[in-house]
Amino acid sequence: MRLFTIKFYIVKSMKKGEVFTTEKKNIHKDHRQRVRDSYLKTGIDAMPDHNILELLLFYCIPYKDTNPIAHELIERYHDINGVLDAPVKELEKINGIGENAAVMIKLIRDICSKYHDNAINNKVNLASSERLYDFIRMKYIGETREIVYLLSLDAHGRLKHCIKVTDGTPTAAVSDNRSLVELALRFDVTNAIITHNHPNGFATPSQADIAATEAIAKLFSTVSINLIDHVIVAEDEIFSFAMSKKYSSFLG
Repeated sequence: MRLFTIKFYIVKSMKKGEVFTTEKKNIHKDHRQRVRDSYLKTGIDAMPDHNILELLLFYCIPYKDTNPIAHELIERYHDINGVLDAPVKELEKINGIGENAAVMIKLIRDICSKYHDNAINNKVNLASSERLYDFIRMKYIGETREIVYLLSLDAHGRLKHCIKVTDGTPTAAVSDNRSLVELALRFDVTNAIITHNHPNGFATPSQADIAATEAIAKLFSTVSINLIDHVIVAEDEIFSFAMSKKYSSFLG
């Protein structure tokens, strides 16, 4: 009897002409549209980081207020760069972030990196050391593990391929030199640059780096591949074997 009374009250309180429905209304629809309109009108530079993330999350979290999720992401990772650099499994620990949203966030970072690479390939000649170093720095932004890349250049210094050879640990990137040669041959490399990073240290080459450079140069020479440089990236430093009087001879 009590349940009947509550139902009766709801129906009586409705205005004339209204249709009673149990369908859930999306109370965030108008807010989402305002955020989209703001982006389309003023662009991303006028938006705070949490609004950018909120807008991104609209497309993978359809029926939930994403504003507090965006704020929690910024609180944990400090800014949008930190969020985009975060591992998928870490992102999934945020309340409201499932696998789809975590993968979407990571995908955005990788798409940006791919866009940058394509722009470099089409427009920039890496024969300039300054442009080369700028390109390489971009590859390692936010990386916490040592990673090796193989860059293939044409005879005019234009980038043909940028190939991730291996992921390592925060202090070591393990790469089999013969596998590196096989990879270079597969991509028809004639002029090569090897790069790797030192996430937790300085760009100064270790003894292992020096020995690996010499060994790779010798292996490359047996298959007519020219090792132009081995570049090491640290947070605020870059070391180039080619530019070093002490170590340039190790390139062959």
